[in-house]
Amino acid sequence: MEKTKLAMTKRQDRPSWYEYAMGMAIQARTRSEDPHYQVGAYALKTDNTSGPTGYNGTPPGVEIDWSDRDLRRDFVIHAEVNCLNWVLPGECKLIAVTTMPCPSCMALIASKKIPVVLYDEIYKTDPTVEARVINMAKIFNIELIHQPSNKKV
Repeated sequence: MEKTKLAMTKRQDRPSWYEYAMGMAIQARTRSEDPHYQVGAYALKTDNTSGPTGYNGTPPGVEIDWSDRDLRRDFVIHAEVNCLNWVLPGECKLIAVTTMPCPSCMALIASKKIPVVLYDEIYKTDPTVEARVINMAKIFNIELIHQPSNKKV
């Protein structure tokens, strides 16, 4: 009896690792309780295994008045921080964030030795942030990639 060979072809429509990471970050932001702005983050490990996710929100057990948009900023932990709490330096090859990281988060990303940052949207709150973050990326030798997802959750 002759064995039948199956034609096995790899899917061509699989997302790239960058697209996959951004998709995970977009999904993570759906967990944010912030009614004003939701941000998600996802770290991809160096061997392409899944790393942690994070989203912007208050520390566990802390309730705040979300109606005061400005005051809430003092209590909200950024998505990158919530994600990178679970990462050792050098463990991840990229972080995808639905909004460009702020300068403080860029410093944290550098401390975790993550060489690539993907972001979907430009940081809108402060127009000076974009230039500062781009400069920080150069100083820290981090590749900063604007990757619009065109997917809104």
